[in-house]
Amino acid sequence: MPCDAVLIEGSCVVDEGMLTGESIPVTKTPLPKMDSSLPWKTQSEADYKRHVLFCGTEVIQAKAARSGTVRAVVLQTGFNTAKGDLVRSILYPKPMNFKLYRDAIRFLLCLVGTATIGLIYTLCVYVLSGEPPGEVVRKALDVITIAVPPALPAALTTGIIYAQRRLKKRGIFCISPQRINVCGQLNLVCFDKTGTLTRDGLDLWGVVSCDRNG
Repeated sequence: MPCDAVLIEGSCVVDEGMLTGESIPVTKTPLPKMDSSLPWKTQSEADYKRHVLFCGTEVIQAKAARSGTVRAVVLQTGFNTAKGDLVRSILYPKPMNFKLYRDAIRFLLCLVGTATIGLIYTLCVYVLSGEPPGEVVRKALDVITIAVPPALPAALTTGIIYAQRRLKKRGIFCISPQRINVCGQLNLVCFDKTGTLTRDGLDLWGVVSCDRNG
């Protein structure tokens, strides 16, 4: 299906494995006639999915109605479809608040607090000592630079770039480089799959030879 379409006549059997991961075919029924003037989209989500042929799914079987045709009305195309929502969520994922980022912000705030205290102390000491204003400003800026290194953001960015290059050499591509720091702290990864196979059937990938039980 190149678009989202609502079935208005006939019935279809659809493989929605591309969207849901389930290999079980789903039967789609035509939209029933309603006397209500309310839009049909106000129905529950289950009723909505029962009558809609989603973009990216495969129509396995189409059973015509009494008129001998199966008809559907286009609802949405492009990125407005269910497939478009899936692709858009992959390309532009929602921002996630990781504990690592919160700890990093707290660490930077501690550095800023330390720099502020040092700045005030330095100003007080040098002003009371009668130092010239230019010397006071220079010493105060030195304290801020020591407490909060200006090269810290650049160093973090450089580290992420080099990590991304190393991953690319191993055939691993990252669409969100900021997640590399978080992935470095993972100890266990769990994968969940709905259904046994996305497709009905298996393809032979290759043969691995065995040499002396090796």
